[in-house]
Amino acid sequence: MSQMLAHGIGHDNFLFQDLYFSKKKQQVKSTVKEAACIICDKSLDEGVSVTAKKMGQKLRFFCQYHFPKEY
Repeated sequence: MSQMLAHGIGHDNFLFQDLYFSKKKQQVKSTVKEAACIICDKSLDEGVSVTAKKMGQKLRFFCQYHFPKEY
């Protein structure tokens, strides 16, 4: 909800309420892949938990069976 006070001719003032300014919809461009284990390719829809681990500059996904033990 918004309000705008507009000054008219002379001493007339107008108060506009409940103004909605429409915005042009923007297309969102993205590339999305399902999170799956990089070793066995299992994903969430198979009832397996998948965890992300940053290794160097890359993000790697591991299932509950292949998650590195040192972490």
